[in-house]
Amino acid sequence: MKHNVMLTIASLLSIVLMTFHFTDDVLREGGMAVRGAWNLIAVLILLVWLYGTLVLAERRSGYIIMLIGSLLGSGMPVLHMILARTVVTNESPGPGETTSSSGRSSRSA
Repeated sequence: MKHNVMLTIASLLSIVLMTFHFTDDVLREGGMAVRGAWNLIAVLILLVWLYGTLVLAERRSGYIIMLIGSLLGSGMPVLHMILARTVVTNESPGPGETTSSSGRSSRSA
């Protein structure tokens, strides 16, 4: 299989997975979901990435767009971990956890 075909398939798979991920973030009511015009910017980025993958696949500009898209996709877990520290959630304690009077949950042995 040619390297260009494998690159295109990998980029399309990344776009599909990022679209599912973005949809999940938008549909969640709390947490790190971003609302408003920022959603349109994310959709625009996905469309440019898709255009670079399908239309500009053999050109230098297509390779650059796919590179930037793949870097954005691989940086998503890091971004979520950074944002997860700043988001306060009101989750109920999980199995084996108790809630103290201060509201913090602790794991019982």
